[in-house]
Amino acid sequence: MERSSSAQLRDSLNRVDILITKVINNHRGHLESCVINHFPYHGVTGILNTWIQSVTCVKHTKVLTLTNDFLCRNPTNKIFDIPTNSFSHPSLMSLSLSSYILRSSHPLINCSNLKTLKLVLVTAPEVGVFNRVLTSCPSLEVLVLDIVCVDNKSGVPLKIENNTLKVLHVQAMHYIDGIQVSATSLDILIIEDASFGRDGFFLRSPKLQFDRNFWAPGRFVPHMSYNISKEENSTVHEEYMNNIPRPFFRSVAIMAASMSVSVDLRNQTQVERLRQVLRLWTRKMMGLEIIFKQDYNDATTTEENSESWHKKFWKDNINKDAFPSAKFLVKTVWMNNFNGSEEEFAFASCLIRQGTVVDKMMIKTSSLPARKKLEIEAAVVKLEALQTEDERELTIHCF
Repeated sequence: MERSSSAQLRDSLNRVDILITKVINNHRGHLESCVINHFPYHGVTGILNTWIQSVTCVKHTKVLTLTNDFLCRNPTNKIFDIPTNSFSHPSLMSLSLSSYILRSSHPLINCSNLKTLKLVLVTAPEVGVFNRVLTSCPSLEVLVLDIVCVDNKSGVPLKIENNTLKVLHVQAMHYIDGIQVSATSLDILIIEDASFGRDGFFLRSPKLQFDRNFWAPGRFVPHMSYNISKEENSTVHEEYMNNIPRPFFRSVAIMAASMSVSVDLRNQTQVERLRQVLRLWTRKMMGLEIIFKQDYNDATTTEENSESWHKKFWKDNINKDAFPSAKFLVKTVWMNNFNGSEEEFAFASCLIRQGTVVDKMMIKTSSLPARKKLEIEAAVVKLEALQTEDERELTIHCF
């Protein structure tokens, strides 16, 4: 009876596999995206490789998501390998792998076609496998990592050297000693698990500027750095808004999270993106560091443009609508490159008047000339005068 039941199950699974194969083969034209959730035995029998070849080489799929349901019992107990060059077809631009074991980097060799790579719950014997994978993907713009090394006694860090990379999201890195990042185009850095510590972290990215020590609160305290772009069509902002899981912003860990953001308050696109980014938080943020951009030569921030938009926005609208929303709260705000301009003062006033800042507002003046420092300190006195009786616990300091 047991053998009969097993045979019936195998027959049923085979019929399903045949049906899936027919669905893929019978689809007319190319595929924009494809999601395949499979069991480990699909890799062992080779049917998974057939599906991958069909959707990439025949159907020219642009976005491919593969998830291995490792919780399903694998009767053979065999570990399967995805063949070499499985994802190097020039049409494939985005690849997401979830719950796989990469015994080598061969499946991801010669992947200069990939713009997006997401490795979630992916295990390798040593960090060199991941380093070789990343070297084989020189055109990446978005990289998401939740990776594990079984044995990393070499002490070699994860190395990311890519001047096209714009978004780096480190969800977790288990048994990896450190991370070295050299990415001149990087606009967004998200670190959820900082277990490698400050000494294990190296970053060379001129677009990202942050002074706060986001390792201090602890290992599982997320930090985000975002250099907001002025580009009208920004894939970076789209990735941030659409593909960062919403549970991340509702988790307990986010209560201690911090964020650094670089923004030009005179640029309408950047201000609106700042509003959208901060609205994602449903819990009180621990710390928000704001670096004000001072690019007065930018064509989008000429006097003509500033008169037509930003002065009206910060003078009039800010008193009517809470920025970014009435629900957003942050414990401490640090402001860098604060020069006391109209829009910067109006922005700081808004955060105080609507009770957004709970404990402290810190304005950096230490790098300013003495005369300018006095002007900023005078502005701070005006900001203190805006506090209501309910806000007397809020302190405003220069540092």
